[in-house]
Amino acid sequence: MTAAKTDTTQTPRIDALPKVTGRAVYTEDIPLPPGTLYGAILRSPYAHARLVSIDAQRAERLPGVHSVVTREHLGNLNPFLDPASYGAEGEGAAPLVALEKVRYEGEPVAAVAAETQALARHALEYIEVEYEDLPAIFDSREALKPDAPVIHDKRPGNLVGRFDFGWGDLDQGFCEADHIFEDTYTFQSVFHHPLENLGGCIAEVRGDTLELTAPIQHPFHCRDEIAAMFGFDRNQVRVRFPYVGGGFGSKELKTEHLIAILLAIRSGRAVTLRPTDDESFRSDCRHAVVYQVKTGVKSDGTLVAQDIDLIFDKGAYAHGNAMNVPRRGSSLAWGPYRVPHLRIVGRSYYTNKTPAGAFRSLGRAQTTWGYESHYDMIARRLGIDPVTFRLHNFLRRGERLVETVGPFDSDMDDLVRRATAAVAWNGRSQRIGTQVDGVYAGSTPARGRGIAATFRHGYSGSSVAEAEATADNRGVIRILHTCAELGQGLYTMLARVASVTLGIPESRIEVTHPNTDLPYSDGVGSSRDTVALGMAAQRACEDLQRQLVEVAAKALGGVPAEWRFAAGQLWHGERPYSIGSVVSKLAHGLIVRGKGHYSTPRADNAWQGVVPHWELSVGAAEVEVDPETGDVTLLQYAIAADVGTAVHPVSCKSQLDGGGVMGLGDAMYEDLVYDDGRLLNGDSFQYRLPLFHDLPPRFISVMVENHDGPGPLGSKGMSQTAVSPIAPAIANAIYEAVGVRIKELPITPEKILRGLGKLA
Repeated sequence: MTAAKTDTTQTPRIDALPKVTGRAVYTEDIPLPPGTLYGAILRSPYAHARLVSIDAQRAERLPGVHSVVTREHLGNLNPFLDPASYGAEGEGAAPLVALEKVRYEGEPVAAVAAETQALARHALEYIEVEYEDLPAIFDSREALKPDAPVIHDKRPGNLVGRFDFGWGDLDQGFCEADHIFEDTYTFQSVFHHPLENLGGCIAEVRGDTLELTAPIQHPFHCRDEIAAMFGFDRNQVRVRFPYVGGGFGSKELKTEHLIAILLAIRSGRAVTLRPTDDESFRSDCRHAVVYQVKTGVKSDGTLVAQDIDLIFDKGAYAHGNAMNVPRRGSSLAWGPYRVPHLRIVGRSYYTNKTPAGAFRSLGRAQTTWGYESHYDMIARRLGIDPVTFRLHNFLRRGERLVETVGPFDSDMDDLVRRATAAVAWNGRSQRIGTQVDGVYAGSTPARGRGIAATFRHGYSGSSVAEAEATADNRGVIRILHTCAELGQGLYTMLARVASVTLGIPESRIEVTHPNTDLPYSDGVGSSRDTVALGMAAQRACEDLQRQLVEVAAKALGGVPAEWRFAAGQLWHGERPYSIGSVVSKLAHGLIVRGKGHYSTPRADNAWQGVVPHWELSVGAAEVEVDPETGDVTLLQYAIAADVGTAVHPVSCKSQLDGGGVMGLGDAMYEDLVYDDGRLLNGDSFQYRLPLFHDLPPRFISVMVENHDGPGPLGSKGMSQTAVSPIAPAIANAIYEAVGVRIKELPITPEKILRGLGKLA
């Protein structure tokens, strides 16, 4: 392959124009099949209640209502998806609709399919439900207490599951330490908030086949789950999806999709669901996490031993990812640092909150918040600059966490240097040693700088991706695949990889929308797509070249050895032939097809795979704190990330920029607030997202390209760690400015003033 062009002025993202002009097609833009019914869901007003009775007969008798689903309509259907993946124990799966009781406010209790959306929603008013209110819990720390209300009767301790990880001898490590520090940090529940509401879909059953159109990140896994639940052969189930209006982990198989399918089966008509904004908030969220840590260090700052206890708030049900997020979060919960003796215990508990699922960079934002705040505190108390402390303890290129994973493949010192330089900071701190304990006593705004580092695995488990590249008599190359374009620039990456591999302009390449009739992939997520799907596409294009050479020999004479493919054309000696002319010479309607496959093996480790690359970044922040009001102004922020090679630089930078903004929401604004059994801010008008005016005057994203990744052109997965470092970097800068250590997100003026002793 030739080197990728980095000038993108003539090759913008291929989905940019349709998206900004409104021509891009999303699920709600697809024409509905003739006779499609509209679905609506009746949701529980209680967070925890016994379902005494439910009567839907009046709704069923309404003219224009064609199907109703309650617990009474399930028959022999097993209404549960399997929650037992990644170590979940026992019961806890979410049913299609509530059975013996409801466990969170907004849980589906009944559903209706009718001729119009208005009629379907009106019919819900005719469903009579009697509830018996039960005590509820909204904090995972309360859930583990002996006298806590039991959310699932077969799980009396409210435990979803437990994951243990580590190495060395913890007792020996703490004996060797000169100092021991303990602390607790908490990360709140937040909502993904994609522009496209969660659960929207079209479900249609035609004879013995079922088709679901929905924005889903892992379509083949979802296809198999749907087939198993409803008794279809998996080859009779087709999942298709156009552009996806944002994902961040939320676009998985939802209860709403299953309800739509059951309504379609019962009515014999296609059914569409169009959830509201409020319903979307009650579908998924990020796990809240309590990060408890005990660390032993030498006097020179060398990390010796660490004992980390993580409590994950799973919400009401273990559907979706069960223990996947606690496992992934726990497996890297000490950060990109060398710790000789380590023990991590990750426990997940049920509460009566919205069920938590996958969220961009699984568990990493929560644990990065904990360890980067903790290390900052340790360094200052030891009288060591926090930057120097990190540089002293970072893992080095070539080191391995465990034998079954790839070596550490980045230079953290370089990332620190680039991030601090971007904010014009020498890395020195004024608040260390004897100056640690006193809070700021002045009345004028004070400034401070802070830093944070993070890393995550590239891939979880094995990664399997297949792609096809086809050529026709027009000379157009089509890339067929089954990965969702969530906004991450996937289609553009595929077009560029094909362009570079074949030596043809990107304008002659079409990237198809995926469905489960196309080549297999594990789906979008876990920083795998650029590497796995990109390599599969590259190999498909290379195979296409070989196939075209054979076609040329058959169509124009000679033997394949006399032909070659170069610079986007087929050559016989010094005479070039275009792809289209060669294909049409053999058969006018011929489609020449190349196939590509890429996979990584499974391994017996915490990540269940070899981890062929690591994803790393460092953030540096400067803030100004007003001690009179507690207001924090982010003056500048920089992130430096190892991207391997930026296949499409504009898309890469956008991922870093967007990840930083998302992390800013975690840091200072976003929080799902529960009180008196209700989600108080579960709509876009009350849920606070970062706005443009919240961004700092200087917001810098630095892409570090060492061209050493396992993907096409030396690329790596690179977007997920952009979310994680900004919250601890801001908190550490606040401490530098006024001496207030924030231990619970989001950062608010009240917490600043309380730390300064100005609020009780």
